[in-house]
Amino acid sequence: MGKTILKRDLMRIMKRFIEDKNRGISLNLFAELCGIHKDSLQKIFIDEEYPLTEYMQIRISKGYEAWRRGSVAIMQNRDTSKFVEYRKEDKPRLTRGYGIQFVNGKPTLNIGVRNRNDYSGLDIDEQLRG
Repeated sequence: MGKTILKRDLMRIMKRFIEDKNRGISLNLFAELCGIHKDSLQKIFIDEEYPLTEYMQIRISKGYEAWRRGSVAIMQNRDTSKFVEYRKEDKPRLTRGYGIQFVNGKPTLNIGVRNRNDYSGLDIDEQLRG
């Protein structure tokens, strides 16, 4: 498996993940994927009532990495209830991507394909702020 994401990076990534309404997975299913309760996820990242413990950091990092790589899929039963299922092969969700890259102090537009579920990169606002 991959490395555990640093706490400060995980806080930033999960805030962006939670704010994205088109993320493709509900918070309930993501919490289930991580092996934690949805309320814990909310109290750590949204309300900031609980600290991010090492135990939670490891669990959420593993769940996020599985989602980012495309190792899991959201499946639906006949009664329309949804569940998480691991795939045999990773299938990341790819989309058109854009960003700003600074080369020798000059901004250049960076256009290409990116992983839709990867929230680890900086968005344009964060890049411009520095």
